[in-house]
Amino acid sequence: MALIKTTTVRDARVAMLQAAALIALALVHLPRGWTGAERIMASAVSNAMQRADGDHHAVGYYEGLIGGAEDSSGRGELTLKLMGKPNGWVRFNDAGVVRHLKADFLHFELIPDTDGVLFDEPFVTNSHGMYGPEVTVEKPPGVFRVALLGASIDMGWGVRFQDSYAYRLEQWLNAHAARRRFASARKFQVLNFAVAAYSPLQRLESFRRKVKEFEPDMVIFSSTLLDERLAEIHLCDVFRIQADVPYDFVREAIARAGITDSDRRVDARGDLPAKDAVKRKFATIYWDLYDRTVAELAGDCRSMNVPLMMIVVPRVGKDSDPKTRAEPVGRLKAIAARHALPIHDLTGAFDGVKPADLEIAAYDDHPNAEGHRRLFEALSHDLVTDQERYQLLFPGRKAVPEAALPGDLP
Repeated sequence: MALIKTTTVRDARVAMLQAAALIALALVHLPRGWTGAERIMASAVSNAMQRADGDHHAVGYYEGLIGGAEDSSGRGELTLKLMGKPNGWVRFNDAGVVRHLKADFLHFELIPDTDGVLFDEPFVTNSHGMYGPEVTVEKPPGVFRVALLGASIDMGWGVRFQDSYAYRLEQWLNAHAARRRFASARKFQVLNFAVAAYSPLQRLESFRRKVKEFEPDMVIFSSTLLDERLAEIHLCDVFRIQADVPYDFVREAIARAGITDSDRRVDARGDLPAKDAVKRKFATIYWDLYDRTVAELAGDCRSMNVPLMMIVVPRVGKDSDPKTRAEPVGRLKAIAARHALPIHDLTGAFDGVKPADLEIAAYDDHPNAEGHRRLFEALSHDLVTDQERYQLLFPGRKAVPEAALPGDLP
C-alpha cells in the first residue's frame, strides 16, 4: 500500500526551507515573480510564500506532485523539496492508486477498488474507479444523479472522500429534501468522476467513455484557474506517449498553433525534447480549445437532454486576489454564456482566510477538509438561490431568496 506522508512540524520545515532556498538561489533560475534574495528569505518565514509563486512556477510544482510529464530539469522535484516535501513522500502517479493507459488520449485513470492511503488519509475507490462510495451502473428508481467532472480539488486530493465538497453536496441534497418535506421520494447521488491532473479535454473524454452509461440527470463541469497548465501537461504527455488525438477540433487547433512533427518527436529516452516550444505554441490556442471543449460537452449533454452547468473552483492562496482572477474567470464566464450554460464562480470561497488554515500542507495548495466545507457551502448557497437549478433538483419548489437565507445551510 503506497503512502504519502505529511509532516506536522512546520517550524522544522521552515528552517530547512531557509537553508535550501539560499543554496538554490545560486543553482536554479528563479520562477517568475521572485525578484531576488529578499523574496527568497521572505518565502522562508511566511507560509504564504512557501507555495509555488505563480502559475509559471506551478508547472514544475504540479509535474513534481503528480509525476505527469517528464521533467528532465528536475524542476518539479526541486520545487517540492524547497517547499518542505518530507522524506517518504511519493508522487500521486506512483502511489498505487492510478493506472496508466498505453498510448491512450485519456493517459491515466484511478484504479477501481483501491483501498490505500494518500496524504495520511484513506483513499478508497469504488468498482468503477471513482473516489467515493459504491454505486451501480444502473440508476435506482427515484434517484437523481449529478455527475461531477473535474481535477484534483474536485476529486478530493488529500482529504477523505467523506470530507470532499462532492460528497458533502450529496449529503446536503438528501438532507435538504428531507428537511423541507418534499412530496417527491427523490434521492440524490453525486458521482465524482474527477481525477487529479485531468485537463479539460480529459474531462470531456471521461464523460464520453464513462459518465454516459450512468445516465446522469445533471452534469457539473468544474474549472480551475490552473487548467491552462493542466492542459499543456496533458498535451505534452499525449505527444510523449504517442497517443492518437481522437478529436478533429483538437487536431485542427494543434495545426493552427504551428506544432510540427518535429515538435512532437520523442527521443530515445521517451522524453519530449521540444516540450517548452510546444507549451509556448499551445498558449496561443488555449482559450479557443477550451471553448471548443465546452462546446463538445454541451452538445453531448443536449443530445442526451441532460442539463450542464459550470463552476470555477479556487486553489488555496493562489486565487485570493480578485483582480488577478478576474480575467480568467471572465473568460470562463464568456465561454459559458456562448454556450448558454449557467456558471457559478466559487473563487471567493477562501477569501479572508489564512492559507495555512485551508491547505493540506505548506507545500501543497489543495484544500483540506475545512476548505472543502467552504467550497460546498459556496456551491449549495448558489444552488439554493438559483431558481432554474433549484427547480431542476426540487421540481415545483421556489428557490430561497438571498435575503431569507440562514447563515447555516442547509
